[in-house]
Amino acid sequence: MAKKLTALALAFLLIVSIPVSALAGDLPYDDGRRDIINNVGGLNPANPQSPELNELLDDIMAQLIDEEMDYFEQLKACYDYVVENTRYGSHLSHLDARVGDTTCRAIYRQYGEVEGFGAVALAANVGMCNAYASAFIMMARKIGYDAYLVRGSTKSGGGGYAYHEWCEIDIDGTRYVFDPQLDQSLARAGLKKYMVFGVTYDQIPGRYILK
Repeated sequence: MAKKLTALALAFLLIVSIPVSALAGDLPYDDGRRDIINNVGGLNPANPQSPELNELLDDIMAQLIDEEMDYFEQLKACYDYVVENTRYGSHLSHLDARVGDTTCRAIYRQYGEVEGFGAVALAANVGMCNAYASAFIMMARKIGYDAYLVRGSTKSGGGGYAYHEWCEIDIDGTRYVFDPQLDQSLARAGLKKYMVFGVTYDQIPGRYILK
């Protein structure tokens, strides 16, 4: 119970500590990010190592993406899916969720955090910050982006920083932040969406500290 309360408290701190300028709408999601995301130098689609997880991702993404969508729209559709279909909670309590003929636990043990915890978010629709990020990372990789999990801290309402994990995508040598768990918290609090979707660290100064 103590761990659950701590996790919920951290989620609340993520909401209340967003800079006022961001909440005021200084970074609308279509402020040039479409061009940046679409004009990537080259895409190299990559599948997860788990065949069962790859099949699950194919099924989900087939419902989200069609051939008329540009890359920005594809990436945003995947991001929206994670935000809209995942609830904040302990993914460790759902490692026995089934993915085809295997479990998230088996995927985690064989292939690591991104596939294992991302599988929980996709199969059981629950997770903490790293599960949200991992699910989105695998979807972004299938589109062809160089996406990876980042560990560090994010600014807390108490004036310090709380441990956090999120996604970065490297686009032509520039690192862009994608943080679906934080964006979900903002949206549910009635605040702006996409404040940490495809932004650089310079656009959100003081928001994150890299580990």
